[in-house]
Amino acid sequence: MVVAPSRNVMVVVDPTPQSAAALQYALSHALVQRDKLILLHIENPISWKSTISTFLRRPSLSSPTSPNSIPEGASDTDTDFLDQMKRSCKIAQPKIDVRVEKTDMDGRDKATIILSKSKALGIDLIIIGQKRSLSSAILG
Repeated sequence: MVVAPSRNVMVVVDPTPQSAAALQYALSHALVQRDKLILLHIENPISWKSTISTFLRRPSLSSPTSPNSIPEGASDTDTDFLDQMKRSCKIAQPKIDVRVEKTDMDGRDKATIILSKSKALGIDLIIIGQKRSLSSAILG
């Protein structure tokens, strides 16, 4: 019996439906039992999400316990979605080794970061979600 060598598979993830679809594809079509799965999240400190979360953490002028304020020490949405994705992977493929890698943009573009991380981690397969416009979805 010939056993296939294990591969390092990387899925680039963020809290979007496209990333969830990429992860679902990896779990159902790309991974085999001995593979290692790396979930790569590229944090962008200048993104609008961090601006909104900073705004929501600011105490309200009318009430210090406003429903819009998030208490200090509350879990970050990045950590929440990464933990959820990792748990989903373990449920779908319990024998797969799953690792989370986080990195900052540091003024670089995402493609450069993805390629340098894939070289450093010895990645064999990269899976990235794609946001498609309605016209490209219809026209193929």
